[in-house]
Amino acid sequence: MQQLFINTTLTLYFMEIYELSKQLKINGFSINTLKKVIDRNNGNRAFNTLDYYCIYIVFNYATIIVEGEEYEIIGPHIVFIGPSKSIVYQKNPEEDNTYVIAFSASFYERSAKDSMFLNSELFYNFNQDVFISPTKATQYDIKRFAIDRLALYEHKDSGLYVSIAHNTIEALLLDGLLNIEEKSLHITRKNLQNIDLVNKFRVLLHTDFKKHKIVKYYADKLNITPRRLTEMTEHVLGKTPKQIITERLLQESIRLLKHSTASIAEISYELDFNDEGNFGTFIKKHLGKTPKEVRTDSKLNGNK
Repeated sequence: MQQLFINTTLTLYFMEIYELSKQLKINGFSINTLKKVIDRNNGNRAFNTLDYYCIYIVFNYATIIVEGEEYEIIGPHIVFIGPSKSIVYQKNPEEDNTYVIAFSASFYERSAKDSMFLNSELFYNFNQDVFISPTKATQYDIKRFAIDRLALYEHKDSGLYVSIAHNTIEALLLDGLLNIEEKSLHITRKNLQNIDLVNKFRVLLHTDFKKHKIVKYYADKLNITPRRLTEMTEHVLGKTPKQIITERLLQESIRLLKHSTASIAEISYELDFNDEGNFGTFIKKHLGKTPKEVRTDSKLNGNK
């Protein structure tokens, strides 16, 4: 009898984990505690957001590594993470009280306003790979009006559940947008017609920048001319695609030089430069220092 009880409990547990994994594929939306997300991933704490947008709700304390950078979050904070990001969730004693919302663009976008929210600096922020937003909402507010309300409708009318899920995401996005400068929001509104393609360029850049440093490659992928891509990025971001590619490459170069134990030659190879000399020339041209000087300065400053 005891063995039957154990087997039944395990069966129900794995059925629950299976159901969690189906939520995203079927509905394009899921909300789970961090513990359940990690359990679903067989205990592996490393994830990739793929094509999904993620909102990470931290009530007290958590540490997360996104694209190799560690972020310490002291709650209550809402963390916004865009598509194609590598994430590692560090051990958190309150994983049953930390929530992860994931959703697809097709699930959320219903209007130009929705598109503006998704394409804002909440998810596409060049200064860092996440946007960490303090919230004035209390833990009680978020749990009652977002988490508990969703749980209440999860197994009822599917149309109502989807509507509530959309409203929950919107409320969290609006909370985050309060912490973005009005200037950035104005630019986002003004350039809404070009944002979608520009952000597809940025997603492509995120995955391909090490191997592909030429504007034409990205323009071809988007089925537009390099000139059109340049017009669009200048209009939306105030920068040319070449400048954006260079900035991303510099960002990764600095990160590897500061935080990696790889040799400069190995870093050159990883970033697909012809040789260490070409990498050195690139760094010197844009930073005014050699790769060795960048690494030495970092050590002197305590890797800050």
